[in-house]
Amino acid sequence: MATIIFLGTGGGRFSTVYQVRRTGGIYLKDGANIHIDPGPGSVLAMREMHLDPAKTDCILVSHAHPDHYGDAEVLIEGMTRCSFTKRGLVAGSRSAIEGHEGFGPAISGYHRGIAGESRVLVPGDELTVKRTEIAVTPTRHSDPDGVGFVIRTSEGAISYVSDSELVDEVVNSHKGARALIMCVTRPRRSRVRHHLSSEDGAAFAKEIDPEIAIITHFGSKMVHEGVEKERRFIEEESGVRTVAAEDFMRVSLAKAIRVTRHPSQKA
Repeated sequence: MATIIFLGTGGGRFSTVYQVRRTGGIYLKDGANIHIDPGPGSVLAMREMHLDPAKTDCILVSHAHPDHYGDAEVLIEGMTRCSFTKRGLVAGSRSAIEGHEGFGPAISGYHRGIAGESRVLVPGDELTVKRTEIAVTPTRHSDPDGVGFVIRTSEGAISYVSDSELVDEVVNSHKGARALIMCVTRPRRSRVRHHLSSEDGAAFAKEIDPEIAIITHFGSKMVHEGVEKERRFIEEESGVRTVAAEDFMRVSLAKAIRVTRHPSQKA
């Protein structure tokens, strides 16, 4: 069984600075333990969810914006058992790993050096962590080196789009996903460049037609105007089962897909 744990569902400057939602990224457990976009607060979120950073096998950073990498260096120290064991993979966009065109690097040379391996990723790349295969996909974002991921788990493909505008190249790279995770930062009628709005999320989900679409990475305006209202719109427009992620929510993929909300988020 593959399990997705949302260590944070906030994104964008205001949501991150004021912690309107947590910004700890996504943790995937499927033989390999993979932490995707560990933003500010990841370390505390892992502690609350009883996840041991020393058991992480791979840290993926989609691009060099702090809501996607804020705690990455601390978690590399955790992954390497406080640098006593050279292990684990750190991989991400060129901007995040090396720095490029004014963005990054998000991770110091020291922290890249203590990991077992460090890789710069570009669209079209493939990598394997234990038995989990990861395909690197394009994005259209203000960080031109940004990437997304298709993770081929034991229970089918999980797509993580990351921050991006809605363009055919990005959409087509996620076809075949069983679970589609989209960073839908903005609500309807308030689209901004380089990010998905609810209208974009609906169009994306309709084109991919996954078993489940999961929206996350909410900006403060999205939260203020009502995430549940936007979720309903995306589901109705796309015809795809859509879930709005909540902090500490789990999604388990087996024969069926099960969503479990954390007790602190239940009414």
